[in-house]
Amino acid sequence: MSLRYVTKLTGATVMLAVGATVALAQSKPTSTKRIPISKEGSAGGEVVSRVDTVTVYRTDTLRLTTPGMVDTVRLTNTITRVDTVMMAPAMRPIHLPYGMYFGVAGGFSSPNGALFNPNNTGPSAQAQLGWQGHILGLRGDVNYARPMQDAAFANPNEAKILNFSADAKLNIPFLTHVFGSSHRFGLYGIGGYTHTMFKDLPMRIDTDITGANLQFTQPVDSWTHENGWNAGGGASLSWGRTELFLESRALVFTAPNAAQSRQIPFVFGINIY
Repeated sequence: MSLRYVTKLTGATVMLAVGATVALAQSKPTSTKRIPISKEGSAGGEVVSRVDTVTVYRTDTLRLTTPGMVDTVRLTNTITRVDTVMMAPAMRPIHLPYGMYFGVAGGFSSPNGALFNPNNTGPSAQAQLGWQGHILGLRGDVNYARPMQDAAFANPNEAKILNFSADAKLNIPFLTHVFGSSHRFGLYGIGGYTHTMFKDLPMRIDTDITGANLQFTQPVDSWTHENGWNAGGGASLSWGRTELFLESRALVFTAPNAAQSRQIPFVFGINIY
């Protein structure tokens, strides 16, 4: 065997030995045997198990190959609401032209003149419509009266009287704020033309009421018409669009073959402007 061959063999053997030594030094011994761990202070040697939790975070990165390209996702949520409840329109208050008013009144009417003896005081009702300026005003009204019977005069039917009046009304501009600045107090006079209708109404014929032999007309069961006049006055208290008033006047007419007949109603009423 030549020296060259022996030298090569010896070198290869040395290299294998060095490589095995390095590999053995880099490897760690592994044991499959569990080492029991005893808890201090326990008599029975309780075994405590340990659990390690490993959380793995993953991040995905999306890269767009097209430069400058931005994708935007927009969500549109449209809600359509339908109300099935219909609200009734609010009622507007009644507004009359400036100075205009309407109202009603009620009270009693006392007979006088030719109506005095055979009739007594009875109920009365009234409705009115008018216009009032600062001092002067105009008013139209209808007054209904039902005189009661006197005990000495038997009448199978109840007497009825209707009066239709067209009047001028004059405010007296004194004591306006006697009840404060928010209320307006007023005194007024009223008078004008009156057309009277009556039915089943007895009247005195003899003008001498002190005489012993008084004569009276027989009640007629049909409407009789007479022209006449009225005059009187009243007091009012107003605030806002409301007016309360107290009024008295004489409603006068004269029937053929009879003395002058007078009605004197006393009424309390309300006007709305």
